[in-house]
Amino acid sequence: MISTEVLFLKEIETKLLPKGATFSEQQKSVLLHNNTANIVAGPGSGKTTVLIAKCAMLLKENIGNSKGICLITHTNVAVDEIKSGLSKIGFNNIEYPNFLGTIQEFFYYFFGRKAFHIIFGDKNIRIMDDEEYREKFDHFFDRLKPNGYTYNNPNVKSKNPQLIINQDLTYDVISDANSTYREAFNGSIKKLLKSGIFTNKQCLELSAWYIEKHLSKIKEALSNRFEYVLLDEAQDTNKFQYELLNRLFLDNIKFQRFGDPYQALYSIFDTKEDAWIPSEEASYINKIEITETSRFNENIANLVRNVCIEKYDSFRSVSSVNSFQPYFITYDDGLELKLKYKELISALEEQSSEYKSSNKKDAILSAKHDDLMSLFEEYIISNSKVKKSDSVVKQIYSLILRIISKEIDLNLQQTEEKLNSLLENKKIIAKLIKDLITKDNIESTISSIILEIEKIKNDIIEPSKKEKIKEQLNSFKNGMEISRKNAIVEQEKEEFYIGTVHSVKGETHRSTLLVLNTVFSDWHGTYSYEILELLNNYLIGHYIDLENISDLQLKRETKNALKLAYVAFSRPTHLVAIGIHKDKLTEKLKEELIEFGWKEW
Repeated sequence: MISTEVLFLKEIETKLLPKGATFSEQQKSVLLHNNTANIVAGPGSGKTTVLIAKCAMLLKENIGNSKGICLITHTNVAVDEIKSGLSKIGFNNIEYPNFLGTIQEFFYYFFGRKAFHIIFGDKNIRIMDDEEYREKFDHFFDRLKPNGYTYNNPNVKSKNPQLIINQDLTYDVISDANSTYREAFNGSIKKLLKSGIFTNKQCLELSAWYIEKHLSKIKEALSNRFEYVLLDEAQDTNKFQYELLNRLFLDNIKFQRFGDPYQALYSIFDTKEDAWIPSEEASYINKIEITETSRFNENIANLVRNVCIEKYDSFRSVSSVNSFQPYFITYDDGLELKLKYKELISALEEQSSEYKSSNKKDAILSAKHDDLMSLFEEYIISNSKVKKSDSVVKQIYSLILRIISKEIDLNLQQTEEKLNSLLENKKIIAKLIKDLITKDNIESTISSIILEIEKIKNDIIEPSKKEKIKEQLNSFKNGMEISRKNAIVEQEKEEFYIGTVHSVKGETHRSTLLVLNTVFSDWHGTYSYEILELLNNYLIGHYIDLENISDLQLKRETKNALKLAYVAFSRPTHLVAIGIHKDKLTEKLKEELIEFGWKEW
């Protein structure tokens, strides 16, 4: 007799997989495993599909039970993708006792908000991303910084501010800020906290305090609510998050962690170590691998194996995709590199209709924004998913603030304080900014702005001044529209996506060119390694185990270079290429590349 579990698995296959496809034996071993485990899934191995299927099977199993499942991932995009997949199987609403959300939502929902109200009372909490938080920090720091401070405002994140909760429920802030401005730095953070403005890290610090205070009761409550916990993209979990999750779940709930530890990029440009290292946990946590990829064939799989931070001989292709042999392109400048890449793509399109018909992107990648800016004059960071709307909002707000300030004869700080003193004013300004951005006909919006200024001023603005205000706002709106059109034109002219390796993690391309122009060095200039130097042996098939590299700095930077190459090389379905400056390619390296299977273009 076929079990209901196997029957439901077959039903899932018909709804999630291409027609006629079935889960592989490796994938089934994950789907049918019912205990704590590390699931290591290589690039293109169907990890997300398996995770959705696993989630559906557990939801089906728990229908009518008092316990649910907890699925934690890292981005709202991933949450939406998982929800979309579950809806195809028939699970349209994930309700109590289940939880499906980001790791930030998880800690905030269960712990952070409770801790916040204990420490800060009955007020609203706002969790801001780094860029938005930095703007708020600058507002306070500009007012608190010492006399004679002439430098740029400090980078908040790099100074590592930490929230400390005292026994009497008061709080302090400590940081790595320089002693000359530490008081102003820490004071600015405290003012933000008092205003209810937090970073995700500070919310995590609140959560850690609350968990420590009530650990045994929390663990009991969680084990009564959840049968399973599934952690998606475990390699993106930082040490702080990972240690808290292990304390909460590891010895009392079935805890399965899904991901690819070789794609952990977020520890590359700082001194932090990776949190999730399945090979180090193998003695006490079962490790299950999905090592078969359907994204590309062995031409690319062979490269990916050779740039993995651990020996990955089990990784192999089961794909029928007609991937090409890899290419190396020599260049003198960015223009030549783009022209050669374009020529290569055109030549390969003539050879393969499958490649030509693919609607996926062609990408040029490097490790850092600076590397790309030095190569391509037209490259700007906004090419890499930076929100352009943030700066526009700030510009409009500043413009309105300046206009109001002039009319009511107060400085900018006093004007802002006056506006912020009334919630109604803040709401009105927010609406006016939105209208200026979204509405084509802004005459009524300008009239509304003038009316609001007259209310604040308690006086009528004379007609000539009204005309000047209208001119200013119209001019700004027109300038904004021209900038937007220019941006669209430039985007249409751009033939390739250009960005950092970080910016394409999780994506699939048609072809990917990794430019080997990065230099890894420390702040003090005690060492410097070029990425080509670090990857040299791996690119020609001479794998060197990282444990055999005795120099700690060389070992760390080699590991970073390998991670970048691993992610870049595993993005495309058809073509991997590398760009090497003509002055860096020796005859010896050229011969060794060709011998290993690279082709020159």
